[in-house]
Amino acid sequence: MKTVLALVAGVIIGVVIWWLGASPAWAAALAVPPTAFGVLVTRLPRATDIVWSSAPPPPGSISTAVASTLASRLTEAAEDPRRYQERFRARFARLGIEASEMPDPKQLAERLRRVE
Repeated sequence: MKTVLALVAGVIIGVVIWWLGASPAWAAALAVPPTAFGVLVTRLPRATDIVWSSAPPPPGSISTAVASTLASRLTEAAEDPRRYQERFRARFARLGIEASEMPDPKQLAERLRRVE
């Protein structure tokens, strides 16, 4: 339907140009480009078409979950120092972090809670 409307608009443009005094050949020649553009516009998908997709997740939601999980685990480790020694310090050592550089579990848990 939109293509037919574009073609009708092209014919109207040609008739108006002919009515203004151009020869029929020139009227047709001058009406072809706007008609072709109109047909092209009706055939192409619109840039404003709706894209049905969900909204992206809010930034930081994954890091907040990781920080809260780590904070709760550090709170547990503060209650059980052996667990802190076995689990966290060994993992930090594998990452190349010295145990002497790390604060005690209570301070680390408090810092991570502030990150949340």
